[in-house]
Amino acid sequence: MPQPTEPDPQLLALLACPVDKGPLIHVPEEDLLYNPRLRRGYPIRDNLPYLRPLDALTLDDIPHQELLSRIEERMSSAS
Repeated sequence: MPQPTEPDPQLLALLACPVDKGPLIHVPEEDLLYNPRLRRGYPIRDNLPYLRPLDALTLDDIPHQELLSRIEERMSSAS
C-alpha cells in the first residue's frame, strides 16, 4: 500500500472548497481534503489536490461520522 502523501502545509492553509469556499481538513490516511459541511472529499494524487467539484467524493452518514471521529482523535492527540 502506498504511503499517504504530505502536501505542503502552506499550500493546505490557502486551499478552500470550490463549492462553499470554506476550509478543508487534510486527512492523510485517506489522501483526502475533506469538507465536513458538505460531506465532500477531494482526493490528493501524486501530492496534488484535485479540487474540481466533479472530482469530489460524497460521503454518506456512516462514513462521514467515522471520518469525523478519526479527525477528532488525531486533533486531540496532537494537542
